[in-house]
Amino acid sequence: MTTATLVATMLCILLCTLVTWLPRLLPLYVFSRDLPSWLKDWLNFIPAAVMAALVAPDVFLYGGSFNPNPLDNLFLLAALAATVFGLIVRNFFATIVFAMAFVAVMRSLGLAS
Repeated sequence: MTTATLVATMLCILLCTLVTWLPRLLPLYVFSRDLPSWLKDWLNFIPAAVMAALVAPDVFLYGGSFNPNPLDNLFLLAALAATVFGLIVRNFFATIVFAMAFVAVMRSLGLAS
């Protein structure tokens, strides 16, 4: 192994280590200080926005195309039922379990594919 290859390998390992640790250490540094109240309020919306971004394509793109009809779209029907359930129980985990069970029951009854 040449010296240049050894240096390149060590630099690669160092940069990979930095890229791995930096996203973990930066939030600790940022949140160890006092944040303005407007930023704290704004950060409270991030979990809901991430969840919406993950779920929305699966809910509205059913069967390979856009389908906004809840009678023809099992996932949209489950999302609507889970929304009502979530507003009643106010428990995120229970709402997710409810939605999964709703889809499973509907499929087992043959009411949706």
